[in-house]
Amino acid sequence: MDFDMILDYEWIVRSVIKKFSGYSDYEDLYQVGMMALMKACKNYKES
Repeated sequence: MDFDMILDYEWIVRSVIKKFSGYSDYEDLYQVGMMALMKACKNYKES
């Protein structure tokens, strides 16, 4: 898994969870978003 690629797209996670700024567990949303991003990167097939 390419961690540099994951960090390149971290802005997507932050932009989505910023819509939930009133939510008290912002860190939880960030963690779940990053887990989803890692899964997407792992399953991506460039064909």
